[in-house]
Amino acid sequence: MVPSPDMDVGNAGGNGSHQRGLSPFVCACFTFNYLLGTGFLTIPWAFERAGLVLSTIGMILVCFVANMASDYILTAMARAEALTVYMECHGMTGGEKMDLEELSFFAKENNSALDETTALLRKIDSATATLVDHDHDYGFHEEIDTLNLTEHGSVMLEKVPAWKKEVTNALSNVRREESFDSNDFDHKCNRKLLVKDRKFELTELCQIFLGDAGFKAYGIAVVLDIYGFLWAYSSVFGSAMAHTFPIESEFDSYQLYVLLFAVFVVPMSFLELSEQAAVQIFLSGCRIVMVLLMICTPLVAMAYGSSAHTRHAHHHYGPPISHFDSQTKPVGAPSVDLSNIHEMIPVIVFAVLFHQAVPGLADEMKQKSQVGNIFGYTLLLCAVAYSLIGIVVGWYFGDTNYESANLNWGEYHAGTGQLVIGDDGEHQWIHVVWWAQMISFFVVLFPAIDVISAFPLYAFVLGNSLMGLVYPDTIQQVQHNRRVATGFRALAAIPPILGALFVRNLGIITDYSGLTGIAIAFCFPPLLYIYSEKKLKILDMPFHTSYERIGSSICSAKIMFGFGVITIIFCFILLVIEEIN
Repeated sequence: MVPSPDMDVGNAGGNGSHQRGLSPFVCACFTFNYLLGTGFLTIPWAFERAGLVLSTIGMILVCFVANMASDYILTAMARAEALTVYMECHGMTGGEKMDLEELSFFAKENNSALDETTALLRKIDSATATLVDHDHDYGFHEEIDTLNLTEHGSVMLEKVPAWKKEVTNALSNVRREESFDSNDFDHKCNRKLLVKDRKFELTELCQIFLGDAGFKAYGIAVVLDIYGFLWAYSSVFGSAMAHTFPIESEFDSYQLYVLLFAVFVVPMSFLELSEQAAVQIFLSGCRIVMVLLMICTPLVAMAYGSSAHTRHAHHHYGPPISHFDSQTKPVGAPSVDLSNIHEMIPVIVFAVLFHQAVPGLADEMKQKSQVGNIFGYTLLLCAVAYSLIGIVVGWYFGDTNYESANLNWGEYHAGTGQLVIGDDGEHQWIHVVWWAQMISFFVVLFPAIDVISAFPLYAFVLGNSLMGLVYPDTIQQVQHNRRVATGFRALAAIPPILGALFVRNLGIITDYSGLTGIAIAFCFPPLLYIYSEKKLKILDMPFHTSYERIGSSICSAKIMFGFGVITIIFCFILLVIEEIN
């Protein structure tokens, strides 16, 4: 996964000044990169633990709910845009952060003024209008026409609600054959809302719709979640390198490689970083190749592990051919094992978690009305890829699976070479064909190399998030203080590396990190959906958006929130019991 460099707690939603230019394809590549991080490496282990059938059902369910959650976030962003414009037009900058009680009082006062103004407008004698353009709108599909009234209407300019478009004086363009029709305006207000150029991070959405308590709760959750990612990255690098290039030393090779990893990534975390679209597309291609290799090579090994494929000239069948070390057939895995479901769910959630990236990706997208579809298609692709990896690798390696699945390819030789056993009992494959060695090195080492570029970006995001929690009101000024920013990024980068020195078990790391991921993916988005709709209804504003699809309802949002809370409690209790036992 690769986070957006702008994704920090204190990032206020302001009008974007840079050129938006991501095409749907490039946006899909970015989304795929977020999804296909190191989290998928533990999926085969999780599938084998909970059973292939049960885990596949769980994967489909989690991806479906994750897609609903991304729609909820996009809907909340579009509603935040409409609410912010409404408040700015009323001279209430920052008013979108009022709680429901304050907002109800504001709406009552505003409606009283609106009723008085409407009564006066209807008395305007032969009011006429010409259509003019305007720079601001709620985020509708089309601009709403504005009205220029006669001089009789100019007296009421201060009383006309600004969110229903400015009323200006146009004495020279009076046309008496047309009159003001408020019903026609209200009909145009029913058009669906869209995400616009103003960027709202999830933390700010929580502050707008869930208040300070929601802001702090989400901030803590995302901090813990990103710490989990950084911890997992450190573990993946150390394990992959120690397995491929063990160091003959009195010290643990794993710990030495984790320290080497720190030498590279900690200084990089202090820099202002961003990745170009070309790099993201290249990494997407590498990840797709890796997924295909992880699916296809065990299938080929299963086929050639059968003696039917080793027939000799005299019609006799030779012994099965091993492709992974000396393993000649699948180990197998259970179909359903309910006793380990608490280990499977957090791993799957950890693997599909990309919701922190939704605002950044939507902000960079050209065709913002299509961004929800792109997320849906990409999640569908990942659901298929993850399920295939989990089923194939989980079935073939069974209970011998490494928790970081790429390590299973450390002894891949594709049925070539010779097995040599040394005096010390250690065995080694020699004379392995070059392309099999390339596959082995690529699958084992690519995740380790990939996390070197991803770790500093996550540390950058986490450092800014920590600053936002400590300095919520002055983050825009504080984040430009080099010394303060460096201190917070060090606080983000160093602790997970220290943790990885002592806890290297990727399954444990993703299990507990996945719990915070469940909150981010399945608890906060439905709350944003519910309370954003409440706020807009209080102000009698249009609240339907272009991102509302299957499951976009208050009832579905409540069910998702309940599912998230129950799942967190259930998994946490079982994980703790397992650790105690």
